[in-house]
Amino acid sequence: MRGALIYANPKPHCGCWWSDKMPIRAVAFLSTIMILVIFGNFVGNVEAVTAPDVVVTSVYWGTNPLGGVSVHPGDTNIPLSIVLSNVGDAAARDVEAKLLLAPPFSYVYYVAGTRYSADNVSQSAGDIQAGFSFTTQFILTVASEAAAGVHRLKLSVNYKTARELSPLEKTLSVDVPVWTGDVRVQHVLTVPAKVYPGDNQVTARVWLVNSGTGSTADLQVRLVLGTAFSPSSGGSDVFFLGTMQPGQVSEADFYLDVSDTAEFGNYNLKLMADSGSASGQVEIGQVPLYVSEKVKFELVQMEPKTLHAGDSGVSVRVTIKNVGSVRSDSVRAQLRVGNYFSGTLTDFLGTMQPGETKTAYFTLDVDAKAEPQTYRMDLRIDWTQSNNNLDHTLPVELSVTAAELPIPLIAVALVLVVLVIVVVVRRRRKPKP
Repeated sequence: MRGALIYANPKPHCGCWWSDKMPIRAVAFLSTIMILVIFGNFVGNVEAVTAPDVVVTSVYWGTNPLGGVSVHPGDTNIPLSIVLSNVGDAAARDVEAKLLLAPPFSYVYYVAGTRYSADNVSQSAGDIQAGFSFTTQFILTVASEAAAGVHRLKLSVNYKTARELSPLEKTLSVDVPVWTGDVRVQHVLTVPAKVYPGDNQVTARVWLVNSGTGSTADLQVRLVLGTAFSPSSGGSDVFFLGTMQPGQVSEADFYLDVSDTAEFGNYNLKLMADSGSASGQVEIGQVPLYVSEKVKFELVQMEPKTLHAGDSGVSVRVTIKNVGSVRSDSVRAQLRVGNYFSGTLTDFLGTMQPGETKTAYFTLDVDAKAEPQTYRMDLRIDWTQSNNNLDHTLPVELSVTAAELPIPLIAVALVLVVLVIVVVVRRRRKPKP
């Protein structure tokens, strides 16, 4: 048709606000809602991780975190250290810790001389910043009947949040150990290796091991010697070990003298320990010592027993007997005399079998100034036995009387007396003029 307008594919129009632009507006609206939701969740999460969180991170007895002490039943006034750590991301304000006590632990205090005990003890930790710790200490007493092991107590912790100052309260478990060291004898040796009656300054070396689960504090050990042994010096039967950690091996040296009358054989000496606790001394083991048999010598005879002041070159014979049951080699006898005697005072007797008797010969000179009396001397006998050099001393006595005139002088005096008598007799018989 002429003059007519022709349209191809006309689009319907309904007059609504959503039309061909509707998808773009919807996407924008949904995106806004999602952003608000995500941001809200983020804000909520930020508020959650910025709260304080106080927990217990360590518990030990004493004040040194690197080497806590072991607590024994009966110990009193021992500091228990509890470390509180803030593992949150905000400061914890006005932190208060209250330890709820239960047997075998108690807090003991005195007022006007009267003893009291409490069932809880508190301490303030102040403010603990995020990532920081504070060590609280509670002075406790352990009951003497306490069993070894781990005892669980409750710790009530109160604090406030940094922003809102909202009060928070937590009840935490605290495991408190009561371990005792278990010190035992591990090994023993003596120096010298063989011990004989009469030996002095014998070293009894004892190795001790702490096989317990706790350390020892101020540990002192004492060797109970009995009658066969005695300390070589004051306190040489006591040794101070101090602190022994679990599994630690320590050496204790004791210095002893063996009695001359000690019988040969095995001796088991008690080793007592004193840690300073209320339990007092306890036996921790026995120290075995073996006393070897030693040759015994007996004085049989000494001739002569009397000398005179001024005597010279007098032969003195001393007879001894091996009354033991073992052989003695390289036997030597030595007479130890005082100031008024001299001469040949040593004699070698060689080997002496059990039950054998031998005589030692000495040559004595006696000073003319020696007072008439009985002089006590020592007969020292030394010998070799099983490659060990041993000795023993026997007491001997020698009497000294006043000096005697020599025989020549006596003879001269007799001759003079006879001559005087002869002269007197002749003069009386001579006729008078």
